[in-house]
Amino acid sequence: MTRDIPKNLGRYRIVRQIGLGAMGEVYLAQDELIHRKVAIKRMRVDHYENEQKRQKAIDCLLHEARIVGNLNHSHITAVYDIGVQDGAPYIVMEYVEGENITELIRDKAPFSIQEKLSLIAMVARALHFAHKRGILHRDIKPANIMIVTQSRLPKITDFGIARVMDASSFDSIESSIDEEGFIPGTPLYMSPEQIRGEELDTRSDIFSLGVLAYEWLSGEKPFEGKDLNTRLNAILTADPKPLNDFPGIDPEINRIIMQALAKARSERYQSADAFGDILTLHLSTLEKQKTGEKPSFSFDKKEIVERLRQRYIFFADFSEEELYELFRASSKEEFGMGDYLIREGASGTTMYIIISGAVIVLTETEGKRVELETLRDGSCVGEMSMIDHMPRSASVVAFKKTVALVVNETVLRHNNPKLCLKLYRNLATTLSERLRASEGKYLKLLATHHAWGDKSKLPPAGFEAGEDS
Repeated sequence: MTRDIPKNLGRYRIVRQIGLGAMGEVYLAQDELIHRKVAIKRMRVDHYENEQKRQKAIDCLLHEARIVGNLNHSHITAVYDIGVQDGAPYIVMEYVEGENITELIRDKAPFSIQEKLSLIAMVARALHFAHKRGILHRDIKPANIMIVTQSRLPKITDFGIARVMDASSFDSIESSIDEEGFIPGTPLYMSPEQIRGEELDTRSDIFSLGVLAYEWLSGEKPFEGKDLNTRLNAILTADPKPLNDFPGIDPEINRIIMQALAKARSERYQSADAFGDILTLHLSTLEKQKTGEKPSFSFDKKEIVERLRQRYIFFADFSEEELYELFRASSKEEFGMGDYLIREGASGTTMYIIISGAVIVLTETEGKRVELETLRDGSCVGEMSMIDHMPRSASVVAFKKTVALVVNETVLRHNNPKLCLKLYRNLATTLSERLRASEGKYLKLLATHHAWGDKSKLPPAGFEAGEDS
């Protein structure tokens, strides 16, 4: 049945309908105030049998939208606004231009095994970000992971059925079955515990991501059957066909994905970040196998050590031997002029120590480049990713032929935890000092204006003490 398409929802002008389902519609719209495209999901409420249940559903959706709206992560679709019009709630979200993984699988899009594993690792890191904030997705599937056309980076969509976990009992949330007996999620990507209607935790999302990974890597679903009940039973009892039976997939990838698909939660990865770690480690191994032993290049280690100590507080108390050990744990890479060391928006676990050459740090917005600074030999870039694995806030591009030591945090943490811990501690100390210095400037400014009774030049409302002004 055709549903009427509104001309406007709130201040948003509807351009066209881009999705239609049993639970609602999705529209492409124009934000007339900010002049940007947005996606709007409007929920159907006409199928609820009474006003009380309808209002409860509206309140629940708006409550969850407010919480998901605080998930500020480049690999999670942003929620901008919520509202109710003509009795139906709607959520205004970031509009993502790209294709979802279901479409990529259908079209056999040319992604290498390494590219797929890297993107799955990024999704795992983004899920971990949401999990730490008490939010489960509950419906991870290929259709809910977009790959952005321009950047080829992932975006997790549709946290609409996510539930907020009880902060006092992090490993469980309320039962996944609601009053009507409906189990949120898509059956073929559900975890065994989700099918059984048990309490869920973060490991349920990990299982679903494992199903997605299996399907994207192989082109086949891991659990098959002639009907839905047979397929659901396969999730509960059957082992998937080994991934290394498919061309180009090695036994180690099979082992990694099968652990995510373990029937018992205790046998899966215990966090999405751990899943991301094991994928990153395997990607590092594949990269070494692909490149082999590159010709070594010489550099003055003592000179680089002194420059690192002088320029970066977090290296000041490293002994020569500790820095040499860091060098030995690094991979050595050469970049031609224009090559990216770091791409804005990509998740990163690596930092780069520039041995020779020069790089430009820049941001890229709407096709325009804004250069921030140039870094030369003895400089370090990307170190903050050593702490939080968050997506990069800027790109780093080789200004001319550049040689760098590449320190992979995940590899360093697993192979040399003591050295990695020292680097963590020093980076955290440096960040803390910056925040205290910034807070001191703010308090001094506040005290000066208070003493003179001049409030006209006070920092604006919402000023954060952790930011330099």
